[in-house]
Amino acid sequence: MDLAALVTARERLLEVATGYFAREPGVAAVYLGGSLPAGTADAYSDIDLRVAVEPDRHRDFVRRRLEIPRLWDGFLFNEWVEGAIHCVSHFRPFLKIDIFYLDKSTLAPSPWLGLPIAILHDPEGIVGDVVARSRGLGFAPVEDELSRSVSKGIAALHEAYRRIRRGELIYSASLIDELRYHMALADDWIHGRTPPSFALSRFERRASAAALGALAASYVSIDDASRLDGVLRVLGECYRAQVVALHERFRLDRERARDLEAIDIVLREL
Repeated sequence: MDLAALVTARERLLEVATGYFAREPGVAAVYLGGSLPAGTADAYSDIDLRVAVEPDRHRDFVRRRLEIPRLWDGFLFNEWVEGAIHCVSHFRPFLKIDIFYLDKSTLAPSPWLGLPIAILHDPEGIVGDVVARSRGLGFAPVEDELSRSVSKGIAALHEAYRRIRRGELIYSASLIDELRYHMALADDWIHGRTPPSFALSRFERRASAAALGALAASYVSIDDASRLDGVLRVLGECYRAQVVALHERFRLDRERARDLEAIDIVLREL
């Protein structure tokens, strides 16, 4: 692909999208998040756009979230989650724009707004004000989120072992990938990093040596159950150490001994 052409096309798409929303009745502000304002983007980076709308128009924008991108040149297809307030749209030549529609009345200081953003349209100064009040706010993981992730990670370990025993190697591989996801979350929490939008995104650039080594060694052919057992053992041992570290760093409303017992049930068999 012509990388320079991708960057030029992305700039043009951002200009079109910003102009559209700036003219649209009910739009209070438009701003850009993610790697573009952070200065870490490459030619393949997508556009993370946030559109703050008046409360009485929010439902209408969410309802039209699949139709709006179709109005712009180069549209290819949408991907979406039912009931969500955003839509991811793909454009020629190889572009992606993720648009979130936010209710203006819900804008409040947040660690996310303390990260680099670019304000593209803010006639009333509402985003600028919230951004100013967000500076210095740190990320603190919610205990329920931590606990839920530990449960899901251990459950993925258990279910992957169970499916390998049944010979369901493709399904077990998907469960191993779920375990990787929760290991990446744990690594970020343990080391106090700003969480990315997706735990495995750019993980190679920030991971601890232990987590990166375990994950890098875990990608093998899935045609051999013994190989998957070996992968599960490497990941399980690493995840066990992570769970110990999570209990040491955070006050989790769960028993450390039971978590380790649950992990060891599988590790003893591997």
